[in-house]
Amino acid sequence: MLIPISYPLNRATPLYPGTEPLTITAIKSFEKGDAEEKSLITASSHAGTHIDLPRHFCPGGSSVRSLLAPEAVFAPARCIDVPKAGVEPIRIYDLLPHLDAIRTSRALFIRTGSGRLRESNPDAYATRHPWVHPEVPEFLCREGPAIRLFGIDTISIAVPAKPEEGQKAHCAFLCRSPPIFLLEDVDLSYGRLLEEPWTLRVYPMVFDDLEAVPVVALAEFG
Repeated sequence: MLIPISYPLNRATPLYPGTEPLTITAIKSFEKGDAEEKSLITASSHAGTHIDLPRHFCPGGSSVRSLLAPEAVFAPARCIDVPKAGVEPIRIYDLLPHLDAIRTSRALFIRTGSGRLRESNPDAYATRHPWVHPEVPEFLCREGPAIRLFGIDTISIAVPAKPEEGQKAHCAFLCRSPPIFLLEDVDLSYGRLLEEPWTLRVYPMVFDDLEAVPVVALAEFG
């Protein structure tokens, strides 16, 4: 059973401040009397559900093509519930009740509940959302040494009001060896995600030397 946990990318997709919006330009050509229409699509590598790689923040860091595969698989994946509201940080003490999941995960997801605002209040979703404190990556590495991907139902692990903390958290995840990839703007509303381990399948929309890339992400249940 496969469940999509990525959002479709469109021109109404909420974006982190400063991210270029998706644009679609129709291109029409008339050759030999036949009309042909094509589209030019331009999108940020950080638009919609996307994965961050070390090159995003780490000098000389590796890219999508060097670290991922056209189909990247992470198992077991676990999702934990850490309810947060507004510009509230996720701290170590929030994770202590979930040590069993942390210690047995290769991909760990946090559901804050922020996803409820994505359609109803996209501005709040993009600018006033829960964020990950820089103390969290080191804790996860210590308690969950198998974790290779961290995902969240917010538009980013960083929030515009805390730029320095956001940069530190990104670097703490991405600039270590091995890095922990970041999957942001994830749909974690499906209840079964919290109940049992599952397999994460990630398909980059563009497979090249990029620091980040929009993806199709699927949760697979046995």
